[in-house]
Amino acid sequence: MSEEETVDTETLISEGINEENHELDLREKEIGDDEFKAVMQSEKMKGITALFLEFNKIGDDGMQAILDCPHMKHVTVINMFKNMVTDVGVKALAASKAMLNLSELILSDNKVAAEGARALAESPIMGNLVSLWIGDDLQDEGAKIIAGSSILKRLTQLSLYRNNIGDDGAVAIANSASLSKLTELNLNWNFVESRGIEAIANSDNMKNLTMLSLTYNPIGDRGVKAIAESPLMRNLTYLDLYQADIGDAGGKALAESKNLKNLDTLILIRNDIGEDVQEMIRKSENLPKLTNVIFRTPPNTGQ
Repeated sequence: MSEEETVDTETLISEGINEENHELDLREKEIGDDEFKAVMQSEKMKGITALFLEFNKIGDDGMQAILDCPHMKHVTVINMFKNMVTDVGVKALAASKAMLNLSELILSDNKVAAEGARALAESPIMGNLVSLWIGDDLQDEGAKIIAGSSILKRLTQLSLYRNNIGDDGAVAIANSASLSKLTELNLNWNFVESRGIEAIANSDNMKNLTMLSLTYNPIGDRGVKAIAESPLMRNLTYLDLYQADIGDAGGKALAESKNLKNLDTLILIRNDIGEDVQEMIRKSENLPKLTNVIFRTPPNTGQ
């Protein structure tokens, strides 16, 4: 949106509000803090329980506008994927009693680092969160902070993708009793190798996982074997191993696994698995529920 253009607040609200579902959907509107603050000052925010604000330019002032709005006391969902919130905004949110009912918080692709993670992990106000997507540069420190939280015990979904997390962060997650309710773990676009995945695959705390996403992590054949050979991974239905440095040995481990009988979707794009092993996986009697296995990117995707 150019500087010459102005935003009609009432139009934004009327186009984005869903009174029946108590939602405000302003995704991809290219709005910044000033425009969003005007929206939050409207009486039409009364009754809203979910905010969908992905792909905008909302930063800490916009976050504060949510917290200052008297109608946000019952909000349960805040989705601010790909905005401009920093640790400052996260700290304000974590300290606000207006957020006591928050159960789903999406702050991936913002400007959040370890201090933002610490604010959430140590805030008793965040105790109702069941879904948390956070970060831009948490690194191992931020992963360890979340893993060590005595507050975030209700999480069933955790996404820490693209946070420069390595094996130490993955091991901390694996060792976390507080994260034992997780059913979905997304570590895409990090630097986790075999040691980190071995810890996750063999952790009793991770036995409830049904979805595990590891795109662009160099876990290699050793890491895949750890998943395939672990009875604690028996609940997996979705496994994303896109470009994970896997070869034929890792592919064979998947085909021969006695522990992945519930696996429905398996993504193996951009690995070095030969045609014969691909066929072994497709026809494996050990993977009776596998209906969606992908070895190549679809045509015309530009990838």
